[in-house]
Amino acid sequence: MKKIFAVLLTFVFLIAACSQEEKKLELFSPEAFAFQLDSGWELNGSVQIKGFAQKEEDDNYTAKLSYYSNLITPAGDTLNEVDYGMIDEYREEEMMDVSLDIQIELDSSFSAGSYKLIYFVSDDISNQQAMAEAQFTLDEF
Repeated sequence: MKKIFAVLLTFVFLIAACSQEEKKLELFSPEAFAFQLDSGWELNGSVQIKGFAQKEEDDNYTAKLSYYSNLITPAGDTLNEVDYGMIDEYREEEMMDVSLDIQIELDSSFSAGSYKLIYFVSDDISNQQAMAEAQFTLDEF
């Protein structure tokens, strides 16, 4: 009888462990827009991040995300890593999502036209990666 109970208990734990849905890193609501300045533009961008892994320690949650952004010009050229960094969030409650906000100054050498800002995010805990892109326009001075 003890063996049957042990087998059933093991089976229940196995089902519970398998039924936990693995989170998938996802970027959503990407935005990018530029404000004209005297000597160029100020590019502002944001994207929301969800589905990242979190470590729980002492009733606090930690998330570690690395990111970089590439800029695609109207001519199709790629400017690599125009912004990069790390999001190291520490909260008392589990996080549903976090925001990635960037701000870059573009000088007057950037021509008018349609640009694309591409966000690349890596979850340093789960080693997942995701990307999203947003288009914006620079208008003539």
